[in-house]
Amino acid sequence: MDPALHAAAVQGSVASLRKLAAERPDILGSKTPQENTALHIAAELGHAGFAEEALGLDHKLLVSKNADGDTPLHLAARSGKVGVVELLIAHSFATARDGQTGEPSPSTPGSAVAQGPLLMANKAGDTPLHQAVQHGWSAVALKLLDAEPSCGHALDAKKLSPLHIAAREGLADVVSKIVSHPWVRERFVPSDSVSGTALHQAVLGGHSRVVEILLEATPEDQIG
Repeated sequence: MDPALHAAAVQGSVASLRKLAAERPDILGSKTPQENTALHIAAELGHAGFAEEALGLDHKLLVSKNADGDTPLHLAARSGKVGVVELLIAHSFATARDGQTGEPSPSTPGSAVAQGPLLMANKAGDTPLHQAVQHGWSAVALKLLDAEPSCGHALDAKKLSPLHIAAREGLADVVSKIVSHPWVRERFVPSDSVSGTALHQAVLGGHSRVVEILLEATPEDQIG
């Protein structure tokens, strides 16, 4: 990546980005050795203003992936950057509506074709919601669930859903949000799933409030 662009992204300097883009319109295509774009860097560090400016210059950055398959939304969710997560969610819906990314709307879970940023998985099979709950960022998880309620049941490479992980970590508000939304089990849980139920995870973690929420959930499949 161009050193000046890298510095601008780390600092969140919108003025520097504008100057660099004016001089070299293609500069946002440059990446780090890990294949991070300037938007990846800004998203991870929580620079919402820089992220907004970058997306205005090149909306395709929204679905760019680094060497681990992470999108900017993955990194923002992993770092607990609520402001950037909200911004990227808004752009996800806007670009899907306008047909700019070539991705289907995030409101169509389970599609065989590539998903929008809210449901895109990295190389570990993690969606942005997986990343948020793994790191205990309830506020970020709730924002993602507000935008795409069904993503709470998507499975990663270990056959774990965000519901499983949230139950294991004792994130009661996130578990409650996930189980309150109807879902189609066949879209998310293969017949060979061996991860156990979210209820198992909550019991093993000793999270009594989560256990109560899951036992109250209906239908019974919702705790799967």
